[in-house]
Amino acid sequence: MARNRYIVNGLKKCVAAVFLILSFVNAKAEVIVVEPIFEYPVAPEEIATLSDKSNWIMQHFWDKMDFKQKIALNQAAVNDAMRVYTFPMQWADKVEVDKSVDKLISQLSKNPTLLLQFTKGAEEALYSNRADVWIDEIYIKFLESFLKNKKFSDARKARYSRQLRQLQNTRTGQLAPAFSFTTPTGSPGDYNPIGVFTIIEFGDPDCDECRHAKLKMETSVWFASMVEKGQVNILFITPDPEEGWQTKMTGFPSNWVVGASDTVADKLDIRTTPSFFVVDKEGKLIAKNVSVDQAMNLARKENTEK
Repeated sequence: MARNRYIVNGLKKCVAAVFLILSFVNAKAEVIVVEPIFEYPVAPEEIATLSDKSNWIMQHFWDKMDFKQKIALNQAAVNDAMRVYTFPMQWADKVEVDKSVDKLISQLSKNPTLLLQFTKGAEEALYSNRADVWIDEIYIKFLESFLKNKKFSDARKARYSRQLRQLQNTRTGQLAPAFSFTTPTGSPGDYNPIGVFTIIEFGDPDCDECRHAKLKMETSVWFASMVEKGQVNILFITPDPEEGWQTKMTGFPSNWVVGASDTVADKLDIRTTPSFFVVDKEGKLIAKNVSVDQAMNLARKENTEK
């Protein structure tokens, strides 16, 4: 029977599984040594599989944590604990992850000081570009708990409120959100799912990685052929464009849609540059914040499975 687990987004999963075991000892292999806020648990040796070890960690990771203390902890130590705690979520059963996180948040909700610190830790471990894993559903749990707490001001909540809106707008498996943009000639444009497999690259024409991704898509014979046949629709959109952006939007294939939007970054969860979003024929977002190679391979899979 297949085990129901959370899908880890982005490029973070290709880490040796042995790191899971070693990291639970004390996580001291970092260049900067952080004194743990408690001794991290190690799964019993008699538990054989990585999945079962990960489940055990979910069940027991916070056993030695004192959630009643009112004094702020070292934030670096909290971040480290959250990093070690969230890493095995990619192998643990989803039901165990949910139970563990829900229990953790319930304990934090009674202590605003720790709730703020652990929300920052969750951001670092599950959302930031430094995270080992991206699991939006889990990070959303922390955001929702933080935002409903009346102890925090609206100003303190503003950044997390924006993140929650972006994540809710771009849940994979749901209908891709529409957005408006402007073409280099000044014409208005609107993106709506159009019944064609679509790859949207959010990038900057001055970005070296963006230029490399463009070259890769242009020079790939099989990919360029799919675009030419209308099997794949390509958009290149610059978020938050600077003055004069129009003059830089040159050299793109004529069958690409090119433009800029000063509102899309506030609406969508665009975490990297470049960032690729992939939308299937039904208009559903099937991947976001992935690499050009991942986006192209999803297009190949779509068209070979027809």
